[in-house]
Amino acid sequence: MKILVTGALGFIGASIVNSLGSTHDIDILDGFDLDYVGYKFIHRGNQGLQPVNAIEKQHRLLNLDYRLSLVRGKFSKLYKSWSFDTLPNKYYDLIINCGALSEAILSQYFEEFTYKSIVTGLENLKKKYPDARMLHISSSMVYGSWSGKITEQAETKPVDKYGVAKLASESLCTNNDIVLRPIHVYGMGDGKFSVWMNLDRQLAAKKPLSVENASCIYIKDFVKAVNKIIDNWNPGVYNISYDFVRDGNDIQEVYKLPFEYINKSGPTGRPRGLLSCEKLLSTFNLVFEYKDYLSTIEDYYNIHENFCKK
Repeated sequence: MKILVTGALGFIGASIVNSLGSTHDIDILDGFDLDYVGYKFIHRGNQGLQPVNAIEKQHRLLNLDYRLSLVRGKFSKLYKSWSFDTLPNKYYDLIINCGALSEAILSQYFEEFTYKSIVTGLENLKKKYPDARMLHISSSMVYGSWSGKITEQAETKPVDKYGVAKLASESLCTNNDIVLRPIHVYGMGDGKFSVWMNLDRQLAAKKPLSVENASCIYIKDFVKAVNKIIDNWNPGVYNISYDFVRDGNDIQEVYKLPFEYINKSGPTGRPRGLLSCEKLLSTFNLVFEYKDYLSTIEDYYNIHENFCKK
């Protein structure tokens, strides 16, 4: 297939390009530069929006290098554009839309950019490529706040500008498209929330590692699901997550360091429970490779040990 991947230099997008680039004809589209707001700034609780510090900048550069290595040699052409206001004059069978503001917490500071990157961007894609199928990466933030396990039939009640924009973007998708609603995708290449960056930050501050009890999915199984979806197209809205949560004890098995176990309320400060993804698993006959959080962290570290220690 001829595929356009947007946000292809980002964490999820680069992993998808790496996986599909050997079997499909891939073009990539990304507006990234070192002035990107999600690259230069970070939310620090009561301190609000702050510039990234030296440790954070170092990890973001390392992870950018890693993402560039993933896409290298895996695409036909790179197009650069914010909000997809300049798009290639080509035909595509499939658009994989990963492009948008990627940090929900930043939406409170960059409202116009949030809407433009998430909603206007998809509007432009739909106008330019009305006949292409769309795999749209949305977010579990469309549900807002909840407890327990939540399915795709649950009421959508976003509690921040990011969730509102993601829900608005979903309304642009047609009955031939697929919408994925992930929560806490993690793995190598994430320059904003990587395990190793958080370790370095807290060690530098002489604080124990804090681990949030949260629903999650490892990038390897996320990409595995994307491959299954493309090969067995079945339009609809799907949650994507594991049935297990992140656990500080598991990280301590890999890194013998002191930690504190915390139960935070997600990026909006409100409760967020688990995602049910039975619909995804049954529809696409999908079995995730990893059965617990420890196995993902061991894989994450063992494969990238040298890289993480740079």
